[in-house]
Amino acid sequence: MASAMEMLVGDQKIASQSDRWVEVINPATEQVQSRVPDADAGDVDRAVCVARQAFEDGPWSRMTPSDRGKLMYKLAELIEANADELALLETQDMGKPHFHSLNHDVPMAVDFMFYCAGLCDKVRGSQVPLGPDKHVYVLREPVGVVAGIIPWNFPLVIAVQKLGPALAYGNVIILKPAEQSPRTAIRLGELALEAGIPPGVVNVVTGYGETGAALCAHAGVDKLSFTGSSEVGKLIMEAAAENFRKVTLELGGKTANIIFSDADIDAAIASTVFTSCYNSGQICTTGSRLVMHKRIHDQFLDTLTSKLNQLQVGDPMDAGTKLGPIVTKEQYDRVNAYIKIGQEQYSPIECGQRQSGLDAGYYVNPTLFDHVAPDARIAQEEIFGPVISIIDFEDDDEVIRIANQTSYGLATAVWTNDLARAHRVAAKVDSGFVWVNCNNFWVAPIPYEGHRVSGVGADMGIEGVESYTKLKSVVVNLDNSPNPWVE
Repeated sequence: MASAMEMLVGDQKIASQSDRWVEVINPATEQVQSRVPDADAGDVDRAVCVARQAFEDGPWSRMTPSDRGKLMYKLAELIEANADELALLETQDMGKPHFHSLNHDVPMAVDFMFYCAGLCDKVRGSQVPLGPDKHVYVLREPVGVVAGIIPWNFPLVIAVQKLGPALAYGNVIILKPAEQSPRTAIRLGELALEAGIPPGVVNVVTGYGETGAALCAHAGVDKLSFTGSSEVGKLIMEAAAENFRKVTLELGGKTANIIFSDADIDAAIASTVFTSCYNSGQICTTGSRLVMHKRIHDQFLDTLTSKLNQLQVGDPMDAGTKLGPIVTKEQYDRVNAYIKIGQEQYSPIECGQRQSGLDAGYYVNPTLFDHVAPDARIAQEEIFGPVISIIDFEDDDEVIRIANQTSYGLATAVWTNDLARAHRVAAKVDSGFVWVNCNNFWVAPIPYEGHRVSGVGADMGIEGVESYTKLKSVVVNLDNSPNPWVE
């Protein structure tokens, strides 16, 4: 029987009270790798009650900010010290190449936790000048109990993106990882205890969507923070409305990767290979719409396909692998269904080198569709796999219309050596991130907010940290003269 990991509530490792379990499948082998509890509403209620008590009666929210920061620094150091274990769990759970887990994801999580630890004693309230008669100041206070709902594609990184800001202001949190990739969140909770963060401040419940729904519906939760699909985000916003809770939603995307004819072609191609295939295209900001100027189309496509054909698709534990498997059979079928939809109108260009000897695993090769209409389904809907729609354009106005011709508004990339053009396009595309002559550049201080159906509220940056606070304005009357309205 596969090894099991239990949930973390307070300082206790627990199974679900129903003794139901979720099997964690390794997508490279299609075998059960582990299992975690399938929490029900009773388990969720217990976690919320423990978190609430830790917030209201425990020491965390009353610590000095610098003391909280010291413990968060310790947690960052422990994440770094346990990098090998955490990277292996990431790769086994969701299939990304181990090289990427170890050298990209874990360091990113460490950096973000260090960043949030450093903010504990630096973000302040404000004073409102209203003359000598009134002293008015604005406080930022912790919201209380936070529910952090984590997706399967970057389990550790996004868990830290929710944990760090919540802890920095004295909140407590209940993490609910995706059932496909839950184990690094559990280890993160255990490392928080090891760092000296008090019990109940970081809790982890596991299970299917029903577990997340019970957590989002619980009246004892003060803020919901979710990263995932726009469809589920809508349900979470509806749940938040029941009790008028704060909500942050980082949702889907359909990034336009725009290549102008004056771009540095070699740099644009290298970045396009990266944004098309990193994490097997399972990123909300994957450059899934390659929008190319007609003048460079043939040259760019020839070189791009040549580069893509050099990529190894296969065992994520192999150092030479660039694309591991798709996370689950369900997602594998979804990606292939979109490829079939594309084939109804366009001829697929399949790229990549499939590693020999693969007799299991949910592998999808990079697949391009050329001369795609901007309103085609494969150019409009989020596929979440290495499937790229190539769209042609002739002028700046046309490319801006194409970039905005989707319900999503998460990210856009612009490749040009014309600085004025870059700024004009950046100003007119409706997305929360605009990269100029780069792609998928993420660092902790840069805020990240989706537009339209891509999200609500900011993650990362000081703006993301402030979203885990609530404002309180204090008005002190310094004028004791009689009120003229009262006789």
